[in-house]
Amino acid sequence: MVRISRCHILFSASFVCLAGPVTAQDAPYTATLLPAVRRAASLIPGDPPEAIHVVSLNPFKGPVAAMVEGGGSDTVAAAYPVFQIRFARGWVMVDAALDRDFVPRSSTFSDEQYASIQEALRDARLVVVTHEHHDHVAGVLRSPYLAEIQQHTVLTRPQVETLLVHPNNPRIKLDSASAAQYLVLDYEPYLPIAPGIVLIKAAGHSPGSQMVYVRLASGSEIILVGDVAWHTSGITVQRQKPEASTRSFGGEDRAAISEQLRWLHGLSESQVVLVVSHDQEAISRLIARGVLREGFNVRNP
Repeated sequence: MVRISRCHILFSASFVCLAGPVTAQDAPYTATLLPAVRRAASLIPGDPPEAIHVVSLNPFKGPVAAMVEGGGSDTVAAAYPVFQIRFARGWVMVDAALDRDFVPRSSTFSDEQYASIQEALRDARLVVVTHEHHDHVAGVLRSPYLAEIQQHTVLTRPQVETLLVHPNNPRIKLDSASAAQYLVLDYEPYLPIAPGIVLIKAAGHSPGSQMVYVRLASGSEIILVGDVAWHTSGITVQRQKPEASTRSFGGEDRAAISEQLRWLHGLSESQVVLVVSHDQEAISRLIARGVLREGFNVRNP
């Protein structure tokens, strides 16, 4: 049960409610979760979003074997995507990527793309992150527009606790004064934050991991799954990331991820599109199909 502490106007006829402390419980990855999330997507009044845009920063390649347990040696495309959920007036951002300091030797990092990400974060109505690892959250912790972005960036309490105590990279460590500048919430097990957008708690890859469900005005349903898997085949074949690949950031709760992978795999018959953050080849296919749109639309914020 969610306890509401305060509400913020997001769009002309809609709002988001930020939750106070709640009693922890396991996320119910059962057949009842998707219908409940669908109902929650209609709870906040207002027109649903029109599209999801994406900018994929710093493309790189890596072997499937580093992304999926038992994967082959084939090399696949990856990147650090940032998503813009676009409404008729305004937008919500999901994830924030990282700055050049984290990849100083990269030949594919685009300063122009990074600037466009920062401008979209600055002018968003709301920013959320799928989890608190540096390649998803650094953009809102080290932004040149930090004071502006903090005012509308929502971090969950587990995300903040991780960033305060044991971030996966020391350059994103928060202190209590900085943490207090963000909007901090707790919820169980899902929370609508805008018309058609619902957060789904998914601790496992990190303590503060969450998925983002989106229902567009067209009726299309998309879940931004973050790093539950690093490659879409991990969901398809029900295989996790190799433990060696996750050891550098303290490992994962593999039992929790197993439940999440099972639930996501079961959605294959529900027409819900799953977007795996670092699977750039899958993201490119979704752009070609028109499910996602490449580049941001920052007109009429």
